[in-house]
Amino acid sequence: MKSSFTRKSTFCAVAALFALGVRVAHAAPAGNPGWYAGLDVGRSDLRLNASDLDSALSNQGITGSSTIGDHHDTSFGADVGYRFNRNFALEGGYTDFGKFNYSSMVSAPAADTVQGEYKAHAWSLSGVGIAPLDDQWAVFGRAGLTRTGVDLSANSATGATSPGGVSQSANGLVFGGGATYDFTQNWYGKLEADRYTRVGDANTGRADVDVYSLGVGMRF
Repeated sequence: MKSSFTRKSTFCAVAALFALGVRVAHAAPAGNPGWYAGLDVGRSDLRLNASDLDSALSNQGITGSSTIGDHHDTSFGADVGYRFNRNFALEGGYTDFGKFNYSSMVSAPAADTVQGEYKAHAWSLSGVGIAPLDDQWAVFGRAGLTRTGVDLSANSATGATSPGGVSQSANGLVFGGGATYDFTQNWYGKLEADRYTRVGDANTGRADVDVYSLGVGMRF
């Protein structure tokens, strides 16, 4: 409950800053250089194998067979960027991939059931190539570097084992693309698909995460 509240509070704080920016924004033609910011919501796909969780638990001295309840969750994201010209921008972003439940039938050091959550997020810095199609539509592609974080919780159902929580950060890559549609000179909508690589490590389970999102943004 506490982690869910923190997650929602963080996103609400970002949304509040975004809304504040609306009050001070000035109209800027879509293709002109300048700052922009956006928010998005989507669906994340965790490409994690159950065997990766088995390996992560084995690092704690626990042998078991894991299953992942659902590889999908709701993602939330925010970004701020600067468009240098009609065709290129540099963008920083944050994406919360959500949380994914798992369980493991443990055979050693004692018979037990371990249950927990795999929660992940990423900070990113990307170069964005933009190709306008007309006055409103444009397509884009991105490639960049990420700093990802994973929190792996593990709880014993019987108390026969003592699994612990693990938090790890790692460096990775992000690449993807999508399309934008300009509602006005200030406001635009965005449809995007991205892949984040090397999320987590051997102590949490390492995987790629795909994110499919729909967003809205504004130009300052």
